[in-house]
Amino acid sequence: MVSFLEKRHQFLRNGIDFNKDQCLEIGALVDPILRSQDGKVFYADHLSTDDLKKQFAWDKEFDFDRLVPVNFVWDNHQPFKECVDREFDYVVASHVGEHVPNLIGWIDQISQVLTPNGQLRLVLPDGRYSFDMKRQESRLSDLLATWMRKSYCPETHLVLDFALNKVDDQLVQDMHLRYVQDFDASELPSQFPFHEIMEWGERTLNPKHYEDVHCWVLHLNLFAKFMVTLTQHDILRVACAEWHDIDPPYSYEFMVFMTLEADKEKRVASWQDVYIQTKKKLLKYNQQSQKEIELLHQENAQLKEELHSMYGSSSWRITAPFRAMMQLLKSK
Repeated sequence: MVSFLEKRHQFLRNGIDFNKDQCLEIGALVDPILRSQDGKVFYADHLSTDDLKKQFAWDKEFDFDRLVPVNFVWDNHQPFKECVDREFDYVVASHVGEHVPNLIGWIDQISQVLTPNGQLRLVLPDGRYSFDMKRQESRLSDLLATWMRKSYCPETHLVLDFALNKVDDQLVQDMHLRYVQDFDASELPSQFPFHEIMEWGERTLNPKHYEDVHCWVLHLNLFAKFMVTLTQHDILRVACAEWHDIDPPYSYEFMVFMTLEADKEKRVASWQDVYIQTKKKLLKYNQQSQKEIELLHQENAQLKEELHSMYGSSSWRITAPFRAMMQLLKSK
């Protein structure tokens, strides 16, 4: 049986001709989806290989031997097309976009280094089922604001929102209830103490300080909704070529493949289709969850009725002294 991880890699590598296609993976670190031994594969990150080793020196579990060699350094302070010496048929970034302060600008700059038929393949966490589950969904206004300011570092309010509401990783991993649609995560404990959260916020007051957090809390339906607006107003000129929504309980991520598209009507329609399809899926899931909840209520009511009948029966009253004696013996 093929595991979810294998299916994930197959989906992201599907259609790539490693004998001729120029491929780039951003932020691969020690777990690349595209392997350099497969063909014309290159790696980009915000730091050089040596600087990444320094950044992760504190992490005793970090496998430095598996760290991919960084071919292109892109620190977001200069256009991406000035950091690379070629165009790419495929650019892959897994669990990177949610960290990027200026997500709109980041997608736009990557699109500028794609070949005419090239693809940007993104993997992003579904915030409803990750350690961001306590946070509010991202707003288009925040995405636009960081794009207008060309933000290089995460904004203070986004860092504080992350630090105040991040749920501990281990707690999320152990919690199967996160896949119940009506599950309320608001009462879950946050990971960081308040004084540490304030320190995070204070560090961001330095405009050159980069605090590595999840800036964006998204799911595919919300992302598609944003993309409809962004492509409609020519802020981004990419269409959705393919998509894959979350697969609970095996994953908490979604994937989108983007291609360049000059025709506004086509690119907007592609994102509208994703929005409609995922909305239908969401409504269907909600209906299923509601039916399950109704069944639980019915079972609970039936159980209460059975217990009430049992407690009122003559046999229950007759055996009361025996149960009391057994309870006394257990307590000793």
